[in-house]
Amino acid sequence: MAEKIAIVTGAARGIGRAIAVELLEAGFFTALCSKSQESVASLEAELSSFAGNFMVSSVDISVEEKVRSFISSVAEKKGKIDVLINNAGVVYTGPVEETGIEQWDEMMAVNARGTFLMVKHALPLMSGGSHIVNIGSNASKKGFPGWAAYCASKFAVLGFTNSLREELRDRGIKVSAVLPGPTRTDIWDSLGGKWDRTRMMSPEVTAKTVLSVINQPSEANIDEIDIVPSTGSL
Repeated sequence: MAEKIAIVTGAARGIGRAIAVELLEAGFFTALCSKSQESVASLEAELSSFAGNFMVSSVDISVEEKVRSFISSVAEKKGKIDVLINNAGVVYTGPVEETGIEQWDEMMAVNARGTFLMVKHALPLMSGGSHIVNIGSNASKKGFPGWAAYCASKFAVLGFTNSLREELRDRGIKVSAVLPGPTRTDIWDSLGGKWDRTRMMSPEVTAKTVLSVINQPSEANIDEIDIVPSTGSL
């Protein structure tokens, strides 16, 4: 069986790291990226048991030249991309009138523009049978008080995903949206308020769902899947 090549953005922690491990264990060669050089070094050490089956790069996915360079490095090493997992994201919360323009711009730049740029530059290396999975959120379809700016960025990701699916259908490239609910990651450390993490899902839940999505038979596609904690809403 031919080697499968996958890319995962935001791979240094949380859901992205769990997806990376899931793909590596399933035999994929994974090209991983994270914005922080420190995170890249840490991830390389953590995944040392998979040495030779992955590459890790520091990439700011909101900057087109950085994305172009990263995709070129994957092309030089492997020549193709079978699976693209757009997972990287940032979140700030607070009332609209207290949301800084810098926070708004960063969420739009990473969550929405970053997803667009990764797809734009990866597509020339993708062919029929390839799969793009965009990780959204339950905030891609539902608004929450104090989360308006973040929700706007995630609504944008889902709208982009739905249109992209139709655009690529005739090329045989599948496109899926995976929309997890509250997940136990360290992102909650940076958010105000008290959060009951015992009621959240583990990152591995989404990772296993992503693997299931990309392992569907060739004649089937999961267009969109919501994953919610069995405990209900927070």
